Amino acid sequence: MQCGTLTVPMDTTAPSGAPGPTVTLALDRVPATGARIGSLIFNPGGPGVSAVDALPGVVSELSAGVRQHFDVIGYDPPGVGHSTAVDCLGPVALAAYLHQDPAPPGAAGFAQVVTSARSFAAACQAAVGPLLAHVSTLDAARDLDRVRAAVGDPTLNYLGFSYGTLLGATYASLYPTRVRAMVLDGALDPTQPTLSELDVQAAAVDDQFKVFAAACRADSSCPWHPGADPTAAFLALLARARTNPAPAGNGRVAGPAELIYGAAQALYSTQLWPDLEQALAQLAAGRGNDIVALFDSYMERSSTGAYSTVTEAETAVNCADRAPPALGAIQTNADAIQSRAPIFGPTNVDGEVVCALWPDPGTTGPHPLAAPGSAPIVVVGSTGDPITPYEWAVRLAAQLGNARLLTRVGDGHTAYGASACVRAAVQSYLVGLRLPAPGTRCPSP
Repeated sequence: MQCGTLTVPMDTTAPSGAPGPTVTLALDRVPATGARIGSLIFNPGGPGVSAVDALPGVVSELSAGVRQHFDVIGYDPPGVGHSTAVDCLGPVALAAYLHQDPAPPGAAGFAQVVTSARSFAAACQAAVGPLLAHVSTLDAARDLDRVRAAVGDPTLNYLGFSYGTLLGATYASLYPTRVRAMVLDGALDPTQPTLSELDVQAAAVDDQFKVFAAACRADSSCPWHPGADPTAAFLALLARARTNPAPAGNGRVAGPAELIYGAAQALYSTQLWPDLEQALAQLAAGRGNDIVALFDSYMERSSTGAYSTVTEAETAVNCADRAPPALGAIQTNADAIQSRAPIFGPTNVDGEVVCALWPDPGTTGPHPLAAPGSAPIVVVGSTGDPITPYEWAVRLAAQLGNARLLTRVGDGHTAYGASACVRAAVQSYLVGLRLPAPGTRCPSP
């Protein structure tokens, strides 16, 4: 890997070299193995996940043909990862913040969420200052164009996963004629109102949990035995985690945050379902080691006990991107979602509280992203995606205009790593600019 940095104005509307504050963008690259077409810049999602750190894993998944013809580049947007980062809390305070109950029940519980969110927002304002106003997806897209120019590519080749689809679509809407090829896998739909988006996503994750639980019940080797109502069994574990957290070794315990986020981590990929089965069985027996390990993966906790800034960056980008709902609307929605998504709904909705209290909140409402005049774009959706539901991919493809929808049939978040058919179609498109046939549906794997 080759590593580098690019210094750009903090105000992304300013020309390069303009006076004023700057940020440093972190980059890394694995060169093409053969005849080079150009660079392929990718974003792994989040927002807030470091592409610089993710580069080795992404390169290992890319097909040989893509690796042959493209330098693969990880780019950390402003505020993220190894770029000038949103870093709000010290290690001890961040660990305590991530461990607290993300959605304690009742009016008193919501008040706790508000108090914690207000404190976190104030800490970010004190620690990060003016950078908070310049970490939106719009800022990241403008800086992505500076990266494209800096590596000498006349047009952009881009691969975005999950949140990375919003970054790519935003770029295409700003610079449609600078797109050579763009793959958006696990698409977000920018036309969704915030609370509606959170509701749909939470319901999709709860539905994926039901699919996971049904597979467990049908498998005699599954170590977890939830009985006739797996949702009720999970909620019982959650109630116990609130009152009597299970020991997890090294002085740690498995509380409600570890259970909610650890389970969510495993539901991203069917490959992690056996880990969740074991973790829930262990938790039912009073031990929390395995669910804490899944939580640590979700929150990017290192072997030294330090957490990355992914949660802080994700909050800052999300809050900068859109106008937040009022606190009253969030509380009403958090109460209502429990009937549709009792496991993940309250946490998903209560997570929006911090944006209602953010020092530099976004002002943009839901809006379509169109890219008139762009080269054809490929949008990939998975029918059982619990994080970015399939209908969002359908809608984004329609909004962009000159886009082709590629469908993966199967569970889990994003498609590229889960389907050889998708990988072959993406390689054909990136290398030879051959679009998948209309209506193409790929199996898993």
